[in-house]
Amino acid sequence: MDTLVTDTLLVTMDPDVPGATGDLGIVDDGAVGWTDGEITYVGPADGVETGDAERTVDGGGRLTLPGLVNAHVHGHHTVLRGAAQDVPEIEWMTRSLGPISAHATPDDGVVGAELTAIEALASGTTTIGEYAHDVGKLVREVYRPLGLRVVATETINEVPEDRSDVGPDEPYPFDRDGGEAGLARADDLVAEFDDDPLVEPAYGPQALDMVSLDLLETITERAREEDRTVHMHVAQGDRERRQIAARYGEGETTVGVLDREGLLGDHLLAAHLHGATPAERASLADAGVRMVGCPSSITAIDGIVPPVVEYLEHGGSVGIGTDQAPGPGGHDALREARTTAMLAKADRTDPTALDASAVLELMTVGGARALGIDDRVGSLSPGKRADVVVCDLERPGIAPTVTSPFHTAIPNLVYGGGSDAVKDVFVDGVQLVSAGGIVGVDVDAVVAEAAERAERVFSDAEADWRAAGSALVDAVDEGRL
Repeated sequence: MDTLVTDTLLVTMDPDVPGATGDLGIVDDGAVGWTDGEITYVGPADGVETGDAERTVDGGGRLTLPGLVNAHVHGHHTVLRGAAQDVPEIEWMTRSLGPISAHATPDDGVVGAELTAIEALASGTTTIGEYAHDVGKLVREVYRPLGLRVVATETINEVPEDRSDVGPDEPYPFDRDGGEAGLARADDLVAEFDDDPLVEPAYGPQALDMVSLDLLETITERAREEDRTVHMHVAQGDRERRQIAARYGEGETTVGVLDREGLLGDHLLAAHLHGATPAERASLADAGVRMVGCPSSITAIDGIVPPVVEYLEHGGSVGIGTDQAPGPGGHDALREARTTAMLAKADRTDPTALDASAVLELMTVGGARALGIDDRVGSLSPGKRADVVVCDLERPGIAPTVTSPFHTAIPNLVYGGGSDAVKDVFVDGVQLVSAGGIVGVDVDAVVAEAAERAERVFSDAEADWRAAGSALVDAVDEGRL
């Protein structure tokens, strides 16, 4: 055995683990060990000899759980943090973020992804569902060298990035060559990383208003042939609704069109869904469509709480993502867990909605299931990969904790935990966070480079941003920013 974490409060997310109790598979005095990245022991600490391990991690005063899964991330945009918030939803993409992001280079996106990875790891994330144009560049230059697990989705669309001159009820112009180029990048991604243990490629038609039906059918067929996920933004608000009506006719909806064309099924991971009707969401769940909700992002951009609880009630598979930094702020998975729970309670006017245990499940095995990788990660189970997080229960925001008559560490971590509680993170058995620090990464240097690049991008974009005339321009002119 390479590594053994022992004498720890173990939350396995596997109720079948020996000695575990409850649906979360809790072992009060537990241990988890692995060899060559594969979990070989999970259970009571007294069931394994510490001498069997080359390295032992003392889990006293610690909570050990599966690595968190951030199922939907546009990490390349993190270099533009703060670029688009507090604006009407109809302006967010075309008049706020678009005019600025059009001035960012691929290398700016690399630094954004580096900053994303740092923030994610520091908060206990071991899997990122990255979604980007030329995502292979981010995998090669950021995620793979760092050792993070990534479900890498290649963006495929047929529309120009800067659409500030297109009216909200005017269909976006389509460029089939651009769409075909995106599909070719996705095919190349699959070929390059097909056998990589840390990379799961996926196809990413951006949204129904951004790809033609003909191309979407081709993408879906290709993904099914390759046994890959189609990760797509679906029913993501008023802007999309108006575009679909303009292109397909008044009364048409994204879900209705996808259903009619036979494009729904368990191959599809649908991000957001807040623009779908309850009946449509029920039909999606029945069709096996997986959902990823992004509560912080969608609340900030649309003023809407994503239908996470409702989709679970329909029996659907749900993961949680932080989406992007320019709107809600960042990629701290523990912060997103708390936000997810609190927004669900407010939305339902029910303090019992989405309790701490349910949220923790969404952030671990639920996210892995949504991304289609729960055969490998999401729980601490024998035979799965060793994606493991060790949290300090003696941090002021979490302490004190007790184990009787119930485990207060679970609600304390979800509602009070932050990145300061994350002490050790292992991905595929390799330690990437030690004593709260990112192993082998000069964090200050990455932050400094991101700041330099952001200054340049925002400066270069100022004229276009002002011409687009979003509400943020008014805020600046009025001295509020």
